Amino acid sequence: MKITSQFSVEDFERIKQFILKKGNRKTYRNFDNNNPFYDFGKFQGYLGADIGQQNIYNDPKISDFNELTLKDNDHYYKILIVRKGDILASKKGIQNGMQENEVYFVDVYQERLDKAPDLLLEYLNLIKAIN
Repeated sequence: MKITSQFSVEDFERIKQFILKKGNRKTYRNFDNNNPFYDFGKFQGYLGADIGQQNIYNDPKISDFNELTLKDNDHYYKILIVRKGDILASKKGIQNGMQENEVYFVDVYQERLDKAPDLLLEYLNLIKAIN
C-alpha cells in the first residue's frame, strides 16, 4: 500500500538518518543482526538493509537501508522505500507494481487492507515531528 502522501521519501530519509545518528543497535528478528534501532517510547524503530542478508550485520558502509519497522508490544509495521534505481537493482522487499520514489506499508501478514491502520498513522506522525 503506497503511503507516500502520509510519510514522504524525505520523511523516510530524515528518520533513517536520525536513527543512525541518535540510535543504538539491537537485533529484533532472525533474518539479520545488529539493526540500527531507536526507542520512540510507545514503539521502537528498526532499520533493515536494502540488500538483505548480504549485509547481515546492517553495516552502513556496505549498503543503505530501505526498510523501517515500527514495533510495539502487539504490532509490527514494515515501511519500505523504493528509491530511484532500486527496482532495476532488485533491492530487498520490492514487490510487483511498486514504483520508484515512493514509500509503502508492507503488510508482513499478507492481509489485504483498504487503508493504513490508524495506529501506524499515529506512529508515523509521532516520528515525523522529531527534529
